[in-house]
Amino acid sequence: MKKQELKKQRPLKATQQMMKMAADDTPRRQKDYYGYTTVYDRSFYMRCRIKKGILTVAFFFTEHLRSDGRSPAYELFIERKNKKFITYDHLHNCWRTATLSRLVWPNCTWYAKHKWMSQREHDLIKSYLNVEKGGYDGLLEYQLQIRAWELEKRHKMQTDPWDADLAQVPKLPKDWTRWVSKVGVTQNYIYYNYSKKGAETGYCTFCEKDVPIKKPRHNKQGRCKKCHREIIFKAIGKAGPVMAGRNIMYLIQRCKDGFVIREFLGYRMHRKGEYKTPEISSMEVRRTICDKSGKPLRSYYWDRYKMRNYRWIQTNLCPASWWGAESGKVYGKTIPSLAKAELRGTGLPEAIRSMNIIDPEKYLVILPVAPYLERLAKANLPRMVEKCIRENSGFKQKMHDAKATSLTKMFGINTQTLKRLRKNNGGLWFLDWVRYEKSTGKHIPDYIIDWFCTEGIKADKLRFIARKMSMVQIYNYIRRQMVAGKASSKDVLTTWADYLSMARRHKMDTNDEIVYRANKLFQRHNELVELCHSKDLTVEAIRVLKCYPHVDDVCMSIKEKYEYANDKYTIIVPSRIEDILQEGRNLHHCLGRSDRYWERIERREAYVLFLRRTSDISKAYYTLEVEPNGTVRQKRTMYDRQEADIEDATKFLVEWQRVLSKRLTPNDFKLAETSRKQRIVDYAQLRENKAVIQTGELAGSLLVDALLADLMENTIINQAA
Repeated sequence: MKKQELKKQRPLKATQQMMKMAADDTPRRQKDYYGYTTVYDRSFYMRCRIKKGILTVAFFFTEHLRSDGRSPAYELFIERKNKKFITYDHLHNCWRTATLSRLVWPNCTWYAKHKWMSQREHDLIKSYLNVEKGGYDGLLEYQLQIRAWELEKRHKMQTDPWDADLAQVPKLPKDWTRWVSKVGVTQNYIYYNYSKKGAETGYCTFCEKDVPIKKPRHNKQGRCKKCHREIIFKAIGKAGPVMAGRNIMYLIQRCKDGFVIREFLGYRMHRKGEYKTPEISSMEVRRTICDKSGKPLRSYYWDRYKMRNYRWIQTNLCPASWWGAESGKVYGKTIPSLAKAELRGTGLPEAIRSMNIIDPEKYLVILPVAPYLERLAKANLPRMVEKCIRENSGFKQKMHDAKATSLTKMFGINTQTLKRLRKNNGGLWFLDWVRYEKSTGKHIPDYIIDWFCTEGIKADKLRFIARKMSMVQIYNYIRRQMVAGKASSKDVLTTWADYLSMARRHKMDTNDEIVYRANKLFQRHNELVELCHSKDLTVEAIRVLKCYPHVDDVCMSIKEKYEYANDKYTIIVPSRIEDILQEGRNLHHCLGRSDRYWERIERREAYVLFLRRTSDISKAYYTLEVEPNGTVRQKRTMYDRQEADIEDATKFLVEWQRVLSKRLTPNDFKLAETSRKQRIVDYAQLRENKAVIQTGELAGSLLVDALLADLMENTIINQAA
């Protein structure tokens, strides 16, 4: 249809009958969601004609006809031969390609009674368009058919090349269903009839015959005595429908471009009472076409296309950076032929042969960026291959020289070590253990390394005990404690390390074999926890001691000199880090939670002392921070507060300063002077930074003002000076 020719046609005019019906139609006000609108019994009228094979339909609005307007609001032109339609909008003098439902209409056009057309013209539309309905509904039905046809045509422009590409995919092998049931689906069962005496035979789904069994239990794992495969026992009376799946499996077949990797999900359904006749099914979910050199070219997946129908849709290749892999069983009968040609330089056939499951597409995607993958596969190192496929970046970091042309140079090992790796199917962890063995010069048996790898134990996890025991002794000890404590190897190592840390904290000789190789590890660990009263307190003390190793010694060295008591108050020097941590917890202040206190004690800038009531000396009262000459920097009780009773306690502190002054040595005065200078610098810095107290009674005030108000210098010494 040409628009110029359509515009030359004489437009259809409204008939006298239409004009009269419109004049007799009384308008009325009708309320809707948006307010009141004017409606008619018939909102618009329609006329049609067929000229030169083109159907023309004119639409007249009632309100126009009532104003003596006989021209149409819209004219729709339909050419059935070419499946085209177009609408001319007389209201705006423009062409529109929208369907009737997308044009602007008077109110309530969706009801049939609101549209009028003669019966003859109504039937004319129905016959011309070959639709079920005539009139407005027939026109809209035909337009929607055209839109659906056009959409399908656009889709086919995209999907036809896909279908042409996938036409080269061969048919499934004749024994595919049998292979899916026996190899692809790995779950197998033994069905048996329950008996109080104990069933003696059952039906193995893999053997497909009765086999001897002993003491079966429903849903208990076992092994078939005939095929030696892992199975799950199922009591026939209890077992409902059993679905064996989801199993990933692959089929690699030669095609025109090279070969195609087909990924399937396999299932085996055992319906209730029909365990001997399972339903075998496999659903293909992905196809990857590769060239004759093994390079992946294009991938497709099975899914719903454009929310319409299920079909093959082109997608991206598996990215080499993806850390995972969809590993599964690989159909083996097509591999030997491909190994002589397309897969000859990839190492994939060797990897399939040595590995139980593999993702062939991920393997071939990784191969260009990790060419050493072929050497690993051909060297029969499946664990290395699996690690490289799943996490190539992490694997590359473990190499000595990734660009080396031989595995020995690549890993920085000799030929004997490579043979050892191959013999034990060693992975990266095994390689780390071999390297550790070389660094220590002490031989570690292969079975012990293999066990450590299986349990996820690396050499650095054994540093706390490696110097005291050989790896054979450690291996035997861990296994023995696993049995005694009914625990995993990880729990044994954690408990062992905690036990030795607490033992060192309590000044036990951890070089004594009786201590570090306790026969009843878990019992000895629990005894030390009770002795420590709080395990987390001891663990925190050990952390502090690593950073500030002299805190305990400093506290003990000043104990006799700084402790003092009268009838009312007592000053106590803490004996160790745990005492300071516990004081902070009891009074709920910042003591022990900030490293600045440990730093000051470590360099003898300031000490932490406890002020107690003599009548209740075990109860926390006030915590003091004092300088080496007795100058009190801080005195705080619950939640960093000072109560009214501090005035009375201050009198005691003056008395204590007078007594302390007689005990101090020249070295103490030297330390005090250094402390005073550092205090002045710190307070100046706080004032410059305008540090503000965030919580408590003094919230909002400057921190340096609070510290200065709290400062209580030893005036006795100053007067003497």
